[in-house]
Amino acid sequence: MSETMGQIIRRLRKERNLTQEELAQQLNVTFQAISRWENETGMPDISQIVPLSNVFGVTTDVLFGKNGMDGDEEVTRFILEAERKISNKPSKGMSRFAHRKECCEEVQAMLATYPNHFALLCCSLAHIVFLLWDYMEEQFADEFTDKEFEMKVWENEGIRQGNIVLNHCTDSYLMNIANRWLVSIYRIMKDYAKAEEHAKKLTDDREKYLAIVYDDMGRPEDAMKQYSIGIHDCFHKLTQILPLLGYLYRKQQKFDEAYTCYRLFPDIYDLMFKNSKDEVPYYTNHPCYDWCAATCMDLGRYDEAMDWLEKWLRHEQIIAKNHNVVTDSKLPYFNGLDFSDSYHESYPREKRITPSLEWESFDPIRDTDRFKAILADAEAFEQGK
Repeated sequence: MSETMGQIIRRLRKERNLTQEELAQQLNVTFQAISRWENETGMPDISQIVPLSNVFGVTTDVLFGKNGMDGDEEVTRFILEAERKISNKPSKGMSRFAHRKECCEEVQAMLATYPNHFALLCCSLAHIVFLLWDYMEEQFADEFTDKEFEMKVWENEGIRQGNIVLNHCTDSYLMNIANRWLVSIYRIMKDYAKAEEHAKKLTDDREKYLAIVYDDMGRPEDAMKQYSIGIHDCFHKLTQILPLLGYLYRKQQKFDEAYTCYRLFPDIYDLMFKNSKDEVPYYTNHPCYDWCAATCMDLGRYDEAMDWLEKWLRHEQIIAKNHNVVTDSKLPYFNGLDFSDSYHESYPREKRITPSLEWESFDPIRDTDRFKAILADAEAFEQGK
């Protein structure tokens, strides 16, 4: 349902942090008049429409409800052009600061027509943050008369716009963008408690932004732990995605491409842990070793296939040995993370390796002494020997 004029006036007043008395004073009317407008027991005189729009910084159309998400096509074109313009170099003779300020002011002018267009507000937040960073650079110091005052104006406007998105938008993507830019604004203001508050609300890049804020706050250990959580999550995701991509390549008989996908995780694992692999408490099942071996069989590289099977068995033995023993990792990439497995008291060995060794792919090497030794060692491992 569309907003009434009274609802629009109340919302715009609150978004600008004005009391009824303060708005009344600016319009030279009584606060009772403002109350009647907002409660729908009276309407502003036609002579008050333009002053109202000026106080709120919107067009008169906004007061009549002709705003919000209308004009999506126009706004979308504008946002694309605004993003293109701010990414380009300034015109000849114009500084980067002047260029960014001009871009920012153009977005604000568009917001006067569409003050509640959430994507446009997010675009504006980005422009404001770029401009605020330029205020911090000494090379532009001669381009503003009162840095403290001008920054405060833009900071307050950015916070106001971000809160409109967070308080009224239901699109999680845009809410995430608003929180991200608010982190930057509060960092510039050195209000690290608010920056942390908004970083914790992020659904994407949460660990990265929290780490940056903790570093600002002089808490390097907390920052390192957040980065470690992010690396851990990426590491874990690789174990889920790479086998699926490799499977699709193998299904199309693109074996070289499949092999590249399958072996990427073990190669990254070896690179990250180097000589620490015997102590790694990492508990996630690594599904790529057997598929590396199977794809080597497709390529006719039988010895290499058995190399992968032996690596896999060795890896499972290490994980089983360290299961729930080392819980506070000192590895640089996983600084301070707890790797205890709350689901299993002991490492689940049963049917860990032998089912894969039964695949038809390994039939050509099944009668070799080396494969028989791998199978015997796998059976002994699964029986806890």
